[in-house]
Amino acid sequence: MIVTIDGPSGTGKSTVAKGVAKRLNFAFFDTGAMYRAFAWLVLREGVDSSDQTKVEALLPAFQFEIRDPKGCERRYFVQGRDVSREIRSQMISHISSQIAVYPAVRQVMVGIQRKFGADTDAVFEGRDMGTVVFTHAEVKIFLTATAAVRAARRYRELQHKFPDLSMNQADILKDIEERDKTDSMRKESPLRQAEDAILIDTSSLSVEEVIEKIIQLMPQQSFPKMRTIYRLVYLLARLYFRCFFRLRIYGLNHFRPGAAVIAANHCSFLDPPVLSISCPEEVHFLAKKSLFDVPFLGFLIRILNSHPVKRGAADSQLVHGILDLLAQDKKVILFPEGARSKNGELGPFERGLSFLVQKARCRVQPAYIHGTFDAWPRTQKMPKFKGRIAVVFGAPIEWEEETDQPGQIVLRTEAAIRALKAWFLAGARGSPP
Repeated sequence: MIVTIDGPSGTGKSTVAKGVAKRLNFAFFDTGAMYRAFAWLVLREGVDSSDQTKVEALLPAFQFEIRDPKGCERRYFVQGRDVSREIRSQMISHISSQIAVYPAVRQVMVGIQRKFGADTDAVFEGRDMGTVVFTHAEVKIFLTATAAVRAARRYRELQHKFPDLSMNQADILKDIEERDKTDSMRKESPLRQAEDAILIDTSSLSVEEVIEKIIQLMPQQSFPKMRTIYRLVYLLARLYFRCFFRLRIYGLNHFRPGAAVIAANHCSFLDPPVLSISCPEEVHFLAKKSLFDVPFLGFLIRILNSHPVKRGAADSQLVHGILDLLAQDKKVILFPEGARSKNGELGPFERGLSFLVQKARCRVQPAYIHGTFDAWPRTQKMPKFKGRIAVVFGAPIEWEEETDQPGQIVLRTEAAIRALKAWFLAGARGSPP
């Protein structure tokens, strides 16, 4: 699937596109960085950017590379040199706008973009992604904002990156207005909104609000097809819990395809099956071997991909089993507390979660389960016949975000589950955090 995000400079295209790509687990392609990289080469070679013939003569020498190492920020290279920081200057921005009008330049750049998007799900941001490069993109977005707002944003960005910046906000506003005119009036691929693109004015919206708007516009995500027997039990169990325990599920918009550790609070034997049937795809979990002897529950968890754990089993054996499942792009339910809560409150997390996530290089999907403690208290041998249960999924936590301090994954996951609980108890309004 291709998602295009077009718009003039300063509308937040890059930040929004990165956020959308992260939420969808898509690749991200910053087309502006590619033009800037070529502008850097033009500047380094001392070529006058207004001399079309000389600029286009540099194209065969343009060796552009994107490196996206795990756990590190994406870097851009020209002729083997890292230019990631240098291409963000105002001078490079001005040159890239000039050279972007040359047909031969655009032809080469479009070829690079299409090659990248040929075999991957990706979010592309630029000025002509939806009108020229990917005319058949499944989702097209056009961002806009007032020139004054964009100038203020650009000024803050440049101040942060270049504290010694001599340019003032008025100069940036003038430059943006000139660039808008150049981009919209050029003969080759002018800046304009595609007929089937959705317009979003970002002037008064935060980055997260814009990302959420786009996510809501996406077609429903496609998850692996469930096995017939799994789906049958899944639907019957859902019906049962909806009828007798009024099961409510929140935050499915946070659920992503691919390997993940679903980390949740744990206070009842009902937690694994309830969490399993709340997910939109098949998941796996570990369960005490004794639970397989409980009438109905044993049958239910066996069909729902439970893996029996014998008392005294070696930790290394359990870890290898979980890592094998994650390596197959499966999702595994884990309860970081290690044991059921005695009072229904969230207890301290064990540190093994960080090791598993870093080893498997997968995300954490935080979840909060409400009501199972009352539905099946520790003091009762069997669950009650009715009650109220809810499952809340939160925003995923990417393992790359905590490579320097892997222990932070545990702290962030615990904080995320507490935030989900607070959100639910406050009335469950809007989207879960």
